[in-house]
Amino acid sequence: MAFYLLLLPTALLSCRVISMNTQAEPGTEAMAQPNVPIPPGTILLVEDNDNDAELLKLMLRRSHILNPVQVVETVHDGISYLKGDGQFADRQAYPFPVLMLLDSHLPDASGFDLLRWLRAHKTQSPRAVVMLTGSDVNAFRASYDFGAHSFLTKPLKFEDFQNMVTHVRGIKLISVPEGRLLVTE
Repeated sequence: MAFYLLLLPTALLSCRVISMNTQAEPGTEAMAQPNVPIPPGTILLVEDNDNDAELLKLMLRRSHILNPVQVVETVHDGISYLKGDGQFADRQAYPFPVLMLLDSHLPDASGFDLLRWLRAHKTQSPRAVVMLTGSDVNAFRASYDFGAHSFLTKPLKFEDFQNMVTHVRGIKLISVPEGRLLVTE
């Protein structure tokens, strides 16, 4: 399987803008109004394959999603990040994520092990967790059984990715002048 990546420069944008329009139509993005700061929530990607990680970051950029992305490669590091332990203790540098994208196959354990840990430690769980897996139907069921809010199949397709970020429970997309932000509902 070949991955074709267009590497674009990434810059963390300082987003000032957002006052939510509570009159928005159901199913539409709320419009932003100027001068109220909203910090962009972090996306935590737990993925050991560099190509898959870069592809996901590309899809975020193509979707004009401005949230910063942090990448860890193991279940152990994912748990440490969520707990704010060790190298992840500085919450300025490693903010708690609004969304976690979790690979099902990691070098030290299964992504399902991290889902089990999240289930036992609900206060340390992001608002939305999306499992990244192959096309195994049992993996889909297990993802939901262990608490994932959605899943994406590999190889990743842009249309599936956009559908996920638009419809996953616990987060929503809001528009800002520079692009879009994922925020908690």
